[in-house]
Amino acid sequence: MSKILLEMAILRIYKRNSTHMDLSQLVEAISESGLENGLQKFYNTPLERESKSIVAGPSFLQFLVNLFGVHITAGDVIQFEHGSHNKYYMLSATGTWDEIIKLG
Repeated sequence: MSKILLEMAILRIYKRNSTHMDLSQLVEAISESGLENGLQKFYNTPLERESKSIVAGPSFLQFLVNLFGVHITAGDVIQFEHGSHNKYYMLSATGTWDEIIKLG
């Protein structure tokens, strides 16, 4: 009998720390300092959960709230990690998820 190995995806939520700045200033600061430095400087230690599948649609934000038990606000960052794939998104003021493109 063969075994089927399921590779879990890891979801991380980065909540903004107590550094007070406008969302546009935060985006500019992350762009200037780089993603890793920006996450260390402007965010708390991420909350982490595993998931077998993710449905990204209108109910996605509510899914995250239920999964992590925290209110997610503009400027918070979500990271999807699956195998060698890593994607980052920031919640915008309008409630959409903007992809953070890591350069270099």
